[in-house]
Amino acid sequence: MHLVLHVDVLKAQGWSDKQVLALWHTVYKDTLLTQKFMRDETLSQGELISLNETIEIYRKRLYDISWLMRNLNEYIAREANKEDNCSGRFYSLPSLALTLRAS
Repeated sequence: MHLVLHVDVLKAQGWSDKQVLALWHTVYKDTLLTQKFMRDETLSQGELISLNETIEIYRKRLYDISWLMRNLNEYIAREANKEDNCSGRFYSLPSLALTLRAS
């Protein structure tokens, strides 16, 4: 089975800041700053700078296929851990691999 993804970057770039946060919050937890913005509370200049940086990061992640695959892999791994009744992570990095030789 194959899946073809189409990323409409122009559409994502046209989303309002509130649309970006609403989409982000459907999957991830909100922060005090994003909550404050979504409630139309007054933000300081520093908060606005931080919020705008955060929104741009979220916007890019919402249309980034690598970010999607990272989250999909994490979800699958967590479900497999539940199924196998285990927890933690399994690392199989080349730097951690040992070569065994018969003497």
